[in-house]
Amino acid sequence: MKRLFTLLFVLFFVPLTFGQLIPKFGMAVGGSVAMPQGEMGDLYKTGYGGYFTLILPVPGPFEVSATAGFNTFKFNNDYINKLFKDATGTDPGLDLDIPLTIIPVTANARYYFIPALVKPYAEVNLGLSFGTIKARVPDPLPGNPYNMKSMESSETKQYLGIGAGVVIGLGIVADLDINARYALLGHEFAVSTTTVQGGTVTYTESKSNGSLFGINAGLRLKL
Repeated sequence: MKRLFTLLFVLFFVPLTFGQLIPKFGMAVGGSVAMPQGEMGDLYKTGYGGYFTLILPVPGPFEVSATAGFNTFKFNNDYINKLFKDATGTDPGLDLDIPLTIIPVTANARYYFIPALVKPYAEVNLGLSFGTIKARVPDPLPGNPYNMKSMESSETKQYLGIGAGVVIGLGIVADLDINARYALLGHEFAVSTTTVQGGTVTYTESKSNGSLFGINAGLRLKL
């Protein structure tokens, strides 16, 4: 009887123990709101997008993953019109279509502070940011003053993010993941202004690398 009890204990305990030690893949999908800062925040409004993450837990309170995201930003015509008005006294009423797309692809490392149903964590992200600007601007031609010209420019730069969040257990299939993140981008943004006062022309330029404050929410699916 004792041997039978020992055998049953081993059959139950060994799968449970190894099930906790062997990493299991997971994935996450969600949406994001990205608020640009600095000169990027002057030129572009709050962006929206989403992300997909492949998760590989590791033993202990750590987790590693890889993420591909997508955020699009509308050009801030209000800010540009204000600059023109400040310089000339006249609001030109510009309505430029110059959207910005940022696609970050990152490797992530996460640390969970407590193993519970509600798990707070801190996270760092490192990778690449693929940025694309598409511009459709007025380009008057003889006989066609309303002609529009399309242009596109792309570049790849580094991406560095740091954030904190919480994972809330919803059941055996999925968890809710909510976090806030600050990200530094390698893309440079510049704002130039020209003022005329008393016959004196003053030219100023301010520029900085792009940065974002983002809020993300999504579901983590257990495979």
